[in-house]
Amino acid sequence: RIVSKKDKTKSSDDEETTSGGDAPVVTANSSPASFMEPGVGTTTTEDRPEISTVVIDEATGMEKIAQGKAVMDVVTRKAVVLSDAGPEYRLAQMFPGVDPDTRSALRFEKFHEMAVADMVDRLRDACLVSVKEGEGMTIPPHPSVSQKGIDFVLANRDHLGFRMKKTLGRLKLRAQSLRDLDGARSMRQLWKHFLTLEDHISAPFRQIVLDAESKVGPNFGNLDLKSYIGLELYERCGTYIVLKGMVCHWEKKLRDAEFVESTPVTNDNFLEVLCTGDPKRYLPNPPIIYRGKDVTRVTAMAQKMTATFVEDESLFSDLPPELRFLEDALVTAGGTELRKLMVAFCDAEGISPVALREGMRRLDQQLENMQIDPYGDLKNIVGRLCEAMAVGTDEEIDPYEEYLYSAKEDSPGWFQTYTFNHHKNSMVRFLDNARTIEKDGVGPVNDVGKQLTNDFSLMFGAGGKKTTASDIEISDKAEGVDDDGEYYRPPNRRALGRPHNLGWLELLDDEIPKGETENEGSFEADNWREIKR
Repeated sequence: RIVSKKDKTKSSDDEETTSGGDAPVVTANSSPASFMEPGVGTTTTEDRPEISTVVIDEATGMEKIAQGKAVMDVVTRKAVVLSDAGPEYRLAQMFPGVDPDTRSALRFEKFHEMAVADMVDRLRDACLVSVKEGEGMTIPPHPSVSQKGIDFVLANRDHLGFRMKKTLGRLKLRAQSLRDLDGARSMRQLWKHFLTLEDHISAPFRQIVLDAESKVGPNFGNLDLKSYIGLELYERCGTYIVLKGMVCHWEKKLRDAEFVESTPVTNDNFLEVLCTGDPKRYLPNPPIIYRGKDVTRVTAMAQKMTATFVEDESLFSDLPPELRFLEDALVTAGGTELRKLMVAFCDAEGISPVALREGMRRLDQQLENMQIDPYGDLKNIVGRLCEAMAVGTDEEIDPYEEYLYSAKEDSPGWFQTYTFNHHKNSMVRFLDNARTIEKDGVGPVNDVGKQLTNDFSLMFGAGGKKTTASDIEISDKAEGVDDDGEYYRPPNRRALGRPHNLGWLELLDDEIPKGETENEGSFEADNWREIKR
């Protein structure tokens, strides 16, 4: 993390973290994210597994991931264990780094001038280990990782992260589309290993935030923060992230509620209104808070709790610079005002703007590894702030751009997409057959099912008029179902000139270990279980 002259603790880059002690005990009386929906959620700590696992949802009979009492370390497959060497070491685990010599040896120089292919090669080289004598160097078997690989990722965390994840995925798909199976296998192995490294490195951060959730959630609305939050520096960092994530989450809900409640539904904006906000609001007796007046009250309390934390110097003043700068930056107009704030902040802290921008990018990457709900809104804000801070500097140049955002066939990340067959009763076919909603035919959003009755009828014979064989025959010919009637082929209007059924996406499926993919021809419903009442 960034170390300023105001810091009261040692630099995490100069500390060696150790493992030991007992896993933190979570004492929340509701699910970890229930503080995002005050009054919602009844899952007790005793009912939750020790670590996150797959369970059967009692309400739907479908499999889901149940949040555990502790974050699982993907390498050890056990609960994350925070250091028992002291709070400074736990802070070092939350914002990890490497010693200056290791950083100097491994960090990218002039990142904005580097070729992505060179970054990928250096990442691969750093991950290689000797598994068996005489067999050369290879990436360690999953889920093992090497210390050199960890150090390399830490030294370049702000330049790798989610952009490297996406790049490795695209390179794997590109090799596969070109029928380069050896290249695809190699890239898949590196991609999976990098994801493992990221999960392993971010696990202590996620655990500390989870612990903070367990204290803030049951006390939503209680402004006597010191009576229930942890007061060590690493605990206060986790608390601030929870509070700020809560504010961003509810402010987004408030904007959605204001839009939905103030926007008359028309034929032109029907889908926009339908897709705005949490779709659970359309359920009978919605289990969420979504009405404007209710959301306003919750948002105001979340803002008040965060303001109480920030205004208490004993809680906020010694937090890492990137967290304190975030608080100041979010109330600026951006542009010139943001750059002036950055210069003034760095002068006061005794750090350089380069170091501050790096710290913000590292924070952005830690948030990238958090669950989207509820931390996605905060992560998006931090990501946009990082982009705004880089304007006018060499860091504004993104070497990944031609790999991730170019649609040109000669770009290094391009691969040929194609359409493929779907089951004749698939949702894809239903959406392709769904008629355009007639002008002035838009009623309440709750009536959308009635407007599509005939489309459901054609697909499944449910509701509306009885479907006849001639109806299906006419529809199949119009929409391109194969002659044998077994599979549905998307029509040309959606194919947009793309080829059909090239087959390269499935080339490596037979090499995926059993349990990592569904059996051919199976459906999600095949995994549903009946719930015994």
